[in-house]
Formats: sequence, C-alpha cells, structure tokens
Amino acid sequence: MSEAIHERLKNEVVFHVAIAQREREALQKTPQALIERYRTCTRWKTHYPECVIHFLTKHKPEHICDFGCGSGEMACRLGLLGYRVTGIDVSPDLIELARERAVLEGVTDRVHFIVADAAAAPVTEGAFDAVLAMSVVHHMPVQEALDALERLLRPGGRIAFLEPVAYSRMLQWLRNRTPVEKDVSPDERQLNAEEIRLIGQRFVIEEKRHFYLISRVRRVFPDSWFHWTERMFSWLDQALLVIPGVSHFAGVIAILAHKRR
Repeated sequence: MSEAIHERLKNEVVFHVAIAQREREALQKTPQALIERYRTCTRWKTHYPECVIHFLTKHKPEHICDFGCGSGEMACRLGLLGYRVTGIDVSPDLIELARERAVLEGVTDRVHFIVADAAAAPVTEGAFDAVLAMSVVHHMPVQEALDALERLLRPGGRIAFLEPVAYSRMLQWLRNRTPVEKDVSPDERQLNAEEIRLIGQRFVIEEKRHFYLISRVRRVFPDSWFHWTERMFSWLDQALLVIPGVSHFAGVIAILAHKRR
C-alpha cells in the first residue's frame, strides 16, 4: 500500500469516529412507511435515494455488496426488503454501528459487514450480482474505486452509483463559499465530467438521471419546512432537467451500469 493511500485511509477512519458517535445517538428502527416507499419506489424519478434503490433492485439480484456502507443504513434497508447484503467499509467504528443496526432491524440472517479498505476487501472476485456505490467513489481516486468495483462484480453484474457532481466550476465555487454547514471528510470532492466519462469507459451505462438543481436552496430553510419544500423542489428540478443542457448544473447523478461479460 502506498503512503498516499495509507494516509487517505487513516484520515477517513479518524474522521468517521465522530460521525459514528453522532449516528449511534440517533440510531432507531427504520419506519415501516419508508420501507414501503423503497419497496415500491414510486417517486424514483424525483427522489434520488429511491432512484438508486430502483436502479439497484430492478433486476432482483441475489447478493448485493454495499461498497463503502458506512453505518449500514442502506444495507439494512435492503435487508428489510428481503435482499442478502454484504457491507464493506474502512471504518471500524461505523462497521460496529452497522452491526448494531442489523440487530436492531432484525436482519442479521442476511446482512453482514466487513471492516476493510473497499479496494482490497477479502472477498472472492466476482462474488456479487450487484453493487451499491452510494456516495463513496468521490472519497477515492476514481481509478482505484473502479478497479475495486469491477473486481467485486460478476460478469454482467449491475452497479448503481449515486454521487455528487460538479460540472459547473461556477457552482463549485459558490458551494465552497456558502455559509451553509457541510459535513465533508478530508479527501472528499464532487465528481467531474471526466470522472463520469471514466465510469462509462469501465462499465456499460444503462440509465442515468440527474438531481439537485434549484432544490439546493432547500438547505437554507428551517428543518421544520423540509417535508413540504423537499417534494416541491424535487418536482420542479425534474421539470427543469428535461431541458437540454440544464443537467450541467445538477448536483447529484444516479447511474445504473453493468460489468461487461
């Protein structure tokens, strides 16, 4: 392992100690209403967590890898939907919390977690039918991340990405200077157009959808306003994103792709 990779992993582990503690204090069972939303994904065109679940599960994979699973929230929700899941994360603190979450949710029979650098996890090559890569590639050098993802997937296996993007330098400049608090780790960035192109070179992209346009302003509203502003801005975003070129200003991309056979 190079010194640069070792330093990056150490930074991530240290950063997530506090994240794990904060999430443990808020740990609770997933509301049944949310599980039913994920089971049907009726709002997948406007709500990006539902979009990535829709992409990931539409072909009914037998075994899913949650790549960079964090505290196991999505892995356990997939388990509640009936899927077999293995979560991998470099943070021992987050994996400990993920295991606690699996017990709380009652999914320990089908959801398991491994502490490992995702790029060198101790799993058989091609072990998974599908991989969830949700907000993790932008923490890693893109080629290193794509190498790991390709190794984990069986030939023809599908992968669902959900990543922040910054196609517009102007919007990136504004984001970095807004007073809104940002919960970012030391090596985090937004993916750029070249990195999205590299994903398309390594995997066959089947579908992609952009989100988070004017809904960025939702962050300046009080939390108590979230539920009604979230739906309104999400629908408005999707109405605007059908206009050619507007996706250049989006902040999030969901991608469904598969590994070449």
